[in-house]
Amino acid sequence: MTTIGPSLVITGEITCQEDITIHGRVKGHVRMQGGALLVAPKGTVEADIHGSRVTIHGTVTGDVAAQHVELTPTAEVNGTITAPTVVLQEGAKFNGLIDMAKKGAAAKTPASVTPISKAS
Repeated sequence: MTTIGPSLVITGEITCQEDITIHGRVKGHVRMQGGALLVAPKGTVEADIHGSRVTIHGTVTGDVAAQHVELTPTAEVNGTITAPTVVLQEGAKFNGLIDMAKKGAAAKTPASVTPISKAS
């Protein structure tokens, strides 16, 4: 597992084959060839993200393409999410488009997403 600390700023392309947690700031591109990406609550990513599993607690500006994308209550995302599985927890802030179609499908269209609530 790789951790990008809170004081670290990376500009460029990150390619990783293991789990990575971003507490700092990344500008550029993030390509997860294996493993999961977690953007911590104070983490900031200004990049397009490609991977299999992406969990966002912090801020992401850019497009996210993965098999599973989860936005937690502290997440703030601006961009397009392309994934067959998308979870928006109550409180997550999202501005953009969601494409849940399979590969080779038509153009992106806005999706209607119902946020999940915490069970009482």
